[in-house]
Amino acid sequence: MAGVRLLRKLRPLGKLEQVSASCHHLGFFNNVGLSAHYELLSSSSLAVSDLRNLVYAAVGDVVSRHRILFAIPVDEDTPNTYFASLPSVDLNRSIKFLTRSQPFNSLSGGEDKELDAILEDQHNTNFKADYGTVPFWRLIILRNAEANMGFTASFIYHHAIGDGVSGLLFHNAFLNALESASLSSSSSPQSREIIVPDEHAKVLPALGELHPLPINPKSPIHSAANLNEWTGNYIQYPCKSRWISLHLSTETSKSFFHKCKQNELSVTSVLSSIIAMALFDILPPTTEALTCIIPVNLRPWLQLPGKVANTAIGTYFDATRVQFTRPSQSPQAPSPTDDIWAGAQQASRGMRHYLDDVSPSGEPYTAVSVLEAIPDVSAIFSSTIGNPRDAAFEVTNVGLFSSALETKHAPLWQVGKVLLSRSSLVSGAAITVSAATGGDGSMTVGFSWQEGVLEDGLVQKLNQRVRQNVEDIQ
Repeated sequence: MAGVRLLRKLRPLGKLEQVSASCHHLGFFNNVGLSAHYELLSSSSLAVSDLRNLVYAAVGDVVSRHRILFAIPVDEDTPNTYFASLPSVDLNRSIKFLTRSQPFNSLSGGEDKELDAILEDQHNTNFKADYGTVPFWRLIILRNAEANMGFTASFIYHHAIGDGVSGLLFHNAFLNALESASLSSSSSPQSREIIVPDEHAKVLPALGELHPLPINPKSPIHSAANLNEWTGNYIQYPCKSRWISLHLSTETSKSFFHKCKQNELSVTSVLSSIIAMALFDILPPTTEALTCIIPVNLRPWLQLPGKVANTAIGTYFDATRVQFTRPSQSPQAPSPTDDIWAGAQQASRGMRHYLDDVSPSGEPYTAVSVLEAIPDVSAIFSSTIGNPRDAAFEVTNVGLFSSALETKHAPLWQVGKVLLSRSSLVSGAAITVSAATGGDGSMTVGFSWQEGVLEDGLVQKLNQRVRQNVEDIQ
């Protein structure tokens, strides 16, 4: 630890970053992940043996462009925590290559159990090992079993380094760098293993320095009182995260998106309602209401040039809440599909209220603004053990992976399936739902939960019902 204090100081952590640092230190939350599947499109002189060097060259380029990827938090458990810079990143210690045991194209039923098992293991592995010598991110390259150039890259990172959108931004940069490395390698590509930072480059400021974070002077709108809410078991420790996912085909996904657009509703609001209605079907009829947390990307309101804000790897988000109430059980009640649309309208109104409730300076009021007045955020989390949770589930949708390749040539690589994943948060919602749409237009939905917080088999039932509900509203 003493050696860490000799590292170059970059800047103090902002309050939202301190939340992630405290949770990591306490063992309440480990990391976030974003996985993307890459396929080589056109005929090329590149050989399978070139893949390692191509990945190293691409990652080295991305790391060189983003100073935050050299940063590690120091004194995570204190109000004075700060980012320090590693003098270099050894890619041999941060990139791991694995090979699938089954062909990628043989995945059945939209499940990728092999990747899910890897992600579950990653989300139970923190960044405390080799502290001070390795970065607070790692990359898992899962190669296709078919011995071709296809692979899935899983970028796993500390939540103070980046939010869910940051995972997409990493992969956008990685795809561009992979294209460049592939085009420049008429023979075997060359790569560096040790990446040194540009000492003149700076880490972008924390959220509190880029956003006024106005505090809403109005009292918050309270959910319907005296309803019996389900939030899983009480907050408990230690935490073992569980993880499963489902993949919806491009055809099913596009049809679902079209239905959302027809009804003038966002994918996030409809997906949140689908989750809620599925849970009402599974849980006892005494459950009258479910609260859902929906994160909000704050990049559009950052005081940065648009291009910088839109490519900023960092922690720049807020969250709002929506309460769903159990639909009527009478014989004359609407169909389950009607219930989903009604719930989505409810979620949409809640999200619209958040966006329309703007401060005099023009930004929506933020929930995270209250953190700025808390001297030591770690004290909040350590005191939550044994208390009930304040939400049933959370839905994070990072949207579509849209490649903006910086090349005049025909693309060599394409990104297909994309998957957002994360650890379970000890003090968070009972179930966390993560959604992302790949470059092929297919949506993947993942579920994380803490072992011991839910009844056995509940998430597996939820997984099946979500798929069925999406297909039913086609």
